[in-house]
Amino acid sequence: MTSNVRSACNGIYPDGLTGALLALEGIGDAAVILHGPTGCRGHHSAMSERAFPRGTIDERLNYGERLYFGQPRIPSTYLDGDDYVFGAKEKLRLAVQTILARNPGLLAIVNSPSAALIGEDLRQCLADTATSIPCVGIEMPALSQPLADGYQQAVLAVLETLDLPDSPVSSRTVNLIGLSIAHNYWAGSLLELRRLLALCGIEVLCAPGAGSPIADWYSIPRAACHVVIHSEYADRIAALLRERFDAPVIVPEPGAPIGFKATEQWVIQTAGAMNADATPALADIRERRRQVSRHMSRIAGIGSALKGTTCSVRADPSLAYPLVEFLYEYLGMLPVSVETPGCTDSDLALQLTDFLSKVGCLDSWQVPWQAAEADLLFSDGHQVNQRLAFGFPQGGIELLLPLEGYTDFLRKPLLGAEGAVHLVEKIVNAVPDLL
Repeated sequence: MTSNVRSACNGIYPDGLTGALLALEGIGDAAVILHGPTGCRGHHSAMSERAFPRGTIDERLNYGERLYFGQPRIPSTYLDGDDYVFGAKEKLRLAVQTILARNPGLLAIVNSPSAALIGEDLRQCLADTATSIPCVGIEMPALSQPLADGYQQAVLAVLETLDLPDSPVSSRTVNLIGLSIAHNYWAGSLLELRRLLALCGIEVLCAPGAGSPIADWYSIPRAACHVVIHSEYADRIAALLRERFDAPVIVPEPGAPIGFKATEQWVIQTAGAMNADATPALADIRERRRQVSRHMSRIAGIGSALKGTTCSVRADPSLAYPLVEFLYEYLGMLPVSVETPGCTDSDLALQLTDFLSKVGCLDSWQVPWQAAEADLLFSDGHQVNQRLAFGFPQGGIELLLPLEGYTDFLRKPLLGAEGAVHLVEKIVNAVPDLL
């Protein structure tokens, strides 16, 4: 790819405002108002609708009000020039009253960047207008910060609002923290992790920000421990829960449970902390390995064809480390570009650099994917689609905020044992020209 095309591949990445909105939208029965002009809501509404669709097509006919503009997610207060001069208290009040009529389990207002300049007291507005349900006001979202920072900011704000009471602990119960609806195949991944833990006799009580309704949040104090999925989306939340409820936090050493090896370690570490038997789950993971092996053996030459193909990975360290290890050790793919934007010195990032050094691929560390020209890119939806738009022969695998036009009728995972099977399937079908 020529240098002028490389320069055209820009750095558009999701930030903390998107993270906060999607964290709140990830509460099953919450309603989120974006305080700002209509231009700030369209793409966020589309992202939420795509990641966590609720209702039916016919229901969209019921969202013709000026707050929604035909999109059922994230209504806005449609600020105009006068509002920035004289304030928008009346529009806020009208928005809250309109949303309350839909009986949400929680109501949140998030300032857009421009609305933050007005200085409206969101919490006071909610206190005056919405007294029957829990309410959250985020006046200054984590603008220009990573998506994970905004996600944690919003989840912490909800936990502060709910002020969860102490509760007797139930043995062999956990909360799963650090999973967002922004993660591709999040719903299928959550079902898969619940399934694997159930094989160990462990019950998942709540997954904050990943579909759990407010009623499930009130069960958080009952958990015997809290298990991290993506540490970048969980470290501050975990610290609060550990301090508030004096329950241990499990931070799996290999990072997120993507690929067979990392999933096995995730299960072993979680079950060990619960004094539970991991044997049934490990047997299930081995069966999934055999399933992949059988499929691979039926396709002549597929194993040797994949070996030596190159990949670029752009993701948080908790995902990048186990993913790179899986691609290299299980499929024989060579990393030529590994980026962990904004996070190069965490424990998992250091483990990743150690791994790259051991396999002779340290020169791929923090190399932009645009410069690497790998066979496949593993990144967020925008980067994968940008790669196609600028002339690469293959696109890649979307890890975050997918834009792929494929419609999934089944809840497919990306994490866990079934997620590893699905990931291999996607890789095989993404590189037909190489096979």
